[in-house]
Amino acid sequence: MAVFLGLYWGKSQKGQTVEVFVGGKLSMQIGVAGSYELHDGDKYLMKVVFDGQKIHVENADCPLKICEKTGRVGPGGVIICVPNRVLIKFRKVSNEGVDVMTW
Repeated sequence: MAVFLGLYWGKSQKGQTVEVFVGGKLSMQIGVAGSYELHDGDKYLMKVVFDGQKIHVENADCPLKICEKTGRVGPGGVIICVPNRVLIKFRKVSNEGVDVMTW
């Protein structure tokens, strides 16, 4: 079970949500700018920082820190940490109803 702690400091762009998966399961959805600690049970994994437009990882508990070196990622990008089994990606939230209609 993943647990997170967050520090609030603003709102994201309209419709921007970040999804964080640990071990293939959705651990958290981030829609508010801030700094979030990601844990898998009692084990600290990393700090996920969302500025409202881009996301990046700090203080990861993995040997090579490739997830940190990925840098700031915007919509369409992903951050992956293989040793911690973490996937972080943007998901566009749409409240506008139908996007495409086919027949």
